[in-house]
Amino acid sequence: MSEQPGATVAHLPVAYADTSADQLGFSLDAPLQEPLAREDGEIDGITVSVRLLGASHQVVVDDGAQRICETVACLPDVSSALPETFQQSGYLFSSRIERATDDQMAALVEQLGVRVTEQMASGNPSVMGVFPGNPHAVTAIVSESTAEQISWHTWHTYPQAGDVVITTSVIHRGAMRA
Repeated sequence: MSEQPGATVAHLPVAYADTSADQLGFSLDAPLQEPLAREDGEIDGITVSVRLLGASHQVVVDDGAQRICETVACLPDVSSALPETFQQSGYLFSSRIERATDDQMAALVEQLGVRVTEQMASGNPSVMGVFPGNPHAVTAIVSESTAEQISWHTWHTYPQAGDVVITTSVIHRGAMRA
């Protein structure tokens, strides 16, 4: 495992397990996975852990009374297909797949590195991992917060197919304490 707390970009030691966008699944109750890289932080008493997996990502949000564990991955415990939208008691998830040329993918990866660095500097757990073999094969997670909600955005790039899976998740703070 190559956890690198505080590192802006983690160079991951394994090839990614999900090799195309259509292999990703979604779960809120998959078991915790051993991350290849992670960043943990606290936002107003709520713990946020963003984790990169060889099979994509997990984000764990815990306020001490309630825990949400979002997993978007290619794993046996994650059998539900990746939904375009999902909503459940104050939690909202959305995903989409975009096409990108090699130049667009390179620009996106550069922008993600900047965004991850900025969010880490502002105290929001964020991480980007580069998989071996292609500098544009990345997974990035950026968390943000406001007085009303905690949100995170992820990007899973598949340069060999020209696909980018983008997810957005929002937890309304009142729902965490309800």
